[in-house]
Amino acid sequence: MRDRLRFLYLRPAVACFLLLLSAGPMFAKDASSCGGPDWFAVQQSHPKGERLSPLCKGRLDAAADRRRAAEKELNLVIHQAPQSTDAYEAHSTLAHFYLRIGRFHDAEAQIRAMLAADPRASNLRNLESLFALLANYPDLTILRSYPDAVHSETIDGNIYAPVRVNGYAGTYMLDTGINLSIMSESEAARLGLTPHSSTATLSDIGGATSAPLQVVEVDDLIIGRTHLRHVPFLVFADANGAFTGVPPSHCGILGIQPLLALGALGFRTDGTLSIASKVETGTTTEPLLFDGEMPLTQISYRDKPLAVTFDVGATQTTFNPPFAKLYPEILRSGVNESHTLNGLSGATEKQSISLPHLSLNFGREVTLAPATILLDQTGGSSAWAAANLGYDLMQQAEPFTIDFRKMRIEFGASQ
Repeated sequence: MRDRLRFLYLRPAVACFLLLLSAGPMFAKDASSCGGPDWFAVQQSHPKGERLSPLCKGRLDAAADRRRAAEKELNLVIHQAPQSTDAYEAHSTLAHFYLRIGRFHDAEAQIRAMLAADPRASNLRNLESLFALLANYPDLTILRSYPDAVHSETIDGNIYAPVRVNGYAGTYMLDTGINLSIMSESEAARLGLTPHSSTATLSDIGGATSAPLQVVEVDDLIIGRTHLRHVPFLVFADANGAFTGVPPSHCGILGIQPLLALGALGFRTDGTLSIASKVETGTTTEPLLFDGEMPLTQISYRDKPLAVTFDVGATQTTFNPPFAKLYPEILRSGVNESHTLNGLSGATEKQSISLPHLSLNFGREVTLAPATILLDQTGGSSAWAAANLGYDLMQQAEPFTIDFRKMRIEFGASQ
């Protein structure tokens, strides 16, 4: 598993926007091998962490959101051999882990430790100012959380939920595929927030570089009856494709920190979104793990479990090159196409195969029609994950609940 700090935004409809910021190769080749990029396979091979190195056990516990165990194990690796490559990997894993749960001061400390070990890491230098800015704010706090249900909206294949932001009503998109929440410049102005600039920049899939990133802190974010404090948002220009075609009060996107803090999110066919509710044991479950800040789950194809990224903010499920390598015979029934990825620099074309339909299992039998299989990597997890699971397929699987407390997805009886 290449452990890179990345800032990722995916919004594929016909096209998708991909902003990528990496901190270079953090997985040193002489660090302890964890057995491959698929944490589900590692977990299955080592159900109790037996025969794993201390580093790999700590990384697996971080992936499973076992917070106390992960901190203890990874800090022990650092303490025992501070200058080792295992210690560098432990710092990297902790940086992802702390960013994911909103402990920004601790995340910045890990970045500084990595830079002390490798001062020439230019990509880490790029990240440094953003993490220093985040560390100026208090850590994300759950002030209170009670079960509730709200009515969601679906706009252009994306799901939106009502929120109150510093006392102002709004309706924000949900996106497990971004590791910091974002809002438009006009939304920040509506809320009376003044952005603070870092020197960090984003690079998109076409290689273009963004303007320096700006951040605002939302002091109060209320979703249902859950009240969060100190939630940072990146601020992008209104012209960013994330905000095209949505009403002014909808120009915000909730990333992994606030969604994880909600504990559980239940999706129903009538648009009801349950928040922080007790989750009834479903007839079927799928596991959850994290790759850095990105949730992972499994689908089944021909009775074989496949690891996929779980991206509520993606309107279209796309399969990655590893899927094509696993099942080359099915490609013969498809049509060669170019799949468009839109970034800061404009459109980038990726080779793909379009299939008329593809049936698989995600809690229940679901079908993509058509199904897009990318033949070119798009970076990050596309090198090993079978697919990026989007909201189009998730809607077919409703009702289901993302239970971050038990790290699994529960599927209820069909309504």
